[in-house]
Amino acid sequence: MQGFLIRRFWLLRQRLISSTASALVLPIIVFLTLSIGMNNIIMETMGNISYKEWVYPGLIILINTIIITPIIFRDFYFLRLESRTLITLSLSPLSKFQIVSFLIFSAIIEGLVLSMISIFILLYLMEISIGLVSFFYIIIAISLFSLITANALATLSLLTQRINHIFLGASIILLFVIYSSQLLIEFEFYPKSVIDLFKLLPTSMVTSWYRSIVFQGEFKIDLLFITLSIGILWMFLNSILMKRVLKQ
Repeated sequence: MQGFLIRRFWLLRQRLISSTASALVLPIIVFLTLSIGMNNIIMETMGNISYKEWVYPGLIILINTIIITPIIFRDFYFLRLESRTLITLSLSPLSKFQIVSFLIFSAIIEGLVLSMISIFILLYLMEISIGLVSFFYIIIAISLFSLITANALATLSLLTQRINHIFLGASIILLFVIYSSQLLIEFEFYPKSVIDLFKLLPTSMVTSWYRSIVFQGEFKIDLLFITLSIGILWMFLNSILMKRVLKQ
């Protein structure tokens, strides 16, 4: 794992300016295009919670998802088809599960580091504040959400041979995640049949887990455990998929 983290640090240093610029610009764009518009439409949630405070973790998670997307595609698509580095890496003594898990966990850490900038920028722009405990919980929520989305993007990258399919698949995943995980809109605005389905998604479990702690004071350990279990199981399935794709 240490070698993968060193690699992340080296790659981040190589594109430090572009990565930092993206981390600075993304929260501003999200704030101007989504937060302001939605806040003028929805002042409070159904639970009488300020919409700005309710939507804040969703915006941070959305930004983190955007940040981690090219990182995962680089590792599981570009390194597989362009530089062939993934094939060489797969011949190492590491198991396929170790390779997949190390790539995903190191990508989550890189995305989390870059998302830290967005966390504080959005706090300033939205004129809200969070306590140290809430900050700790939002870090956990971002990490868990990234675990699920990173696995989904890794699966897409391993199954796809063409770059245009990557863009199409990533767009579909991003839109689905936004509207099925309560990032911007409460489930109460959806039909009941859709709500029952979306509540089963691990991504919506993450947002529900965070908001239940912060706004209701309830620590739902079952949502945390289920999401983590799905993420680990998905990594195992991706390791099997990588073995078949690389024919090893």
